[in-house]
Amino acid sequence: MADAGISQAVQAFVADHIESVLQLEVLLLLRGRPGTDFVAHDIADELKIDRAWVAGQLENLRSRGLLASDDVPAASGGGGAAAVPRRYRYAPRTSELAGVLDELARAYADRRVTVISLIFSKPAASGIRTFADAFRFRKDKDKPDG
Repeated sequence: MADAGISQAVQAFVADHIESVLQLEVLLLLRGRPGTDFVAHDIADELKIDRAWVAGQLENLRSRGLLASDDVPAASGGGGAAAVPRRYRYAPRTSELAGVLDELARAYADRRVTVISLIFSKPAASGIRTFADAFRFRKDKDKPDG
């Protein structure tokens, strides 16, 4: 059974909040360093993944109440000053949520394959759409070259 040894609370959290293994890795990286502020490019460089994707995921996790971020000061006048990147830190909005995340981190450390199976067993509308799109484009690939 895919959920063996994983609590209902963790299963529900994965179902409701975790869209990919990489997203979970980003969340757990921040959780593992409480009190540390991160910018997207630091995480992307450490995990060797796309910076823009990480920036989107950080904002997604922030909007779900899992992370906090600094307010980014508005750039002043046309002085050409570089934009200040938003900094994120691990900050679940409730102690109950923090407890579920602690349990998820332990489950991922002890039962990684089971947690990954939970993530991949979720129905994903975007995944189904991507799968369907692959067949739509296949028609063009069947044309002879030249």
